[in-house]
Amino acid sequence: MAKKDMAAAPQGERAATRKGDRHQEAVTMLRRMILSGELAPGEPLREVALSEQFGTSRTPVREALRTLAAEGLVTLLPNRTVQVSHLDEQAASEVFTVLGALESLAARLACERMTPEQLEILSELQDDMASYFESRDRPRYLEANRMIHELIVEASGNASLILAWRLLLPRAERARHVSTLDHERWGAAFEEHKNIHQALLDRDLPRVTDLMEAHFDNGATSIKNAHKRARREERSRAYQTALGTDPSSGD
Repeated sequence: MAKKDMAAAPQGERAATRKGDRHQEAVTMLRRMILSGELAPGEPLREVALSEQFGTSRTPVREALRTLAAEGLVTLLPNRTVQVSHLDEQAASEVFTVLGALESLAARLACERMTPEQLEILSELQDDMASYFESRDRPRYLEANRMIHELIVEASGNASLILAWRLLLPRAERARHVSTLDHERWGAAFEEHKNIHQALLDRDLPRVTDLMEAHFDNGATSIKNAHKRARREERSRAYQTALGTDPSSGD
């Protein structure tokens, strides 16, 4: 809303707009902190401390926590306790599979509909991502990655697809951040992006569809493998603890 329009708007409407802005700012900041790992899984989130940190009242923070709970990023526990959710690798893998189906369709449509200007922006973003990959600047790499996927989906021109994608995206973003912690997968995903970029430039519809499907299938597999590794490590710790507790036991 322009400043002139804001001045003409009723006081209650202006207050509601400011409240909505504060809520969205709190959502954005908390989501970034969780996705970046600044707030670790299981970490408690206290309204008073967060409101002081963000320089706002407790109400926008409380509403932001509810929004993030709906996205699966935080867990609302009894006694009004809130904590950062642990990543459910199985659920994340399933979300990746569904998101991949949506983005494969988006890529197929975008391959035919992308304008020269959109293709130019795509190439600029791909160059940015390559630079951040080389410097191992993970946060900026992930942001460039997000912008590339968003551009392809928007270029599909399909409003229903775009809406479904936006509703699902928050649940997939955390898994995407986690997958780049596996350096081997990070490198493979970057190579896949280069191939997707070239297929879009060539307007190679069958190839870009196959590449996008494979990109998400590989991501889902990477998440499942991470889950298996975590289980193995947990068992290993349990065995070491048992051995250290009573090494002479024959039981």
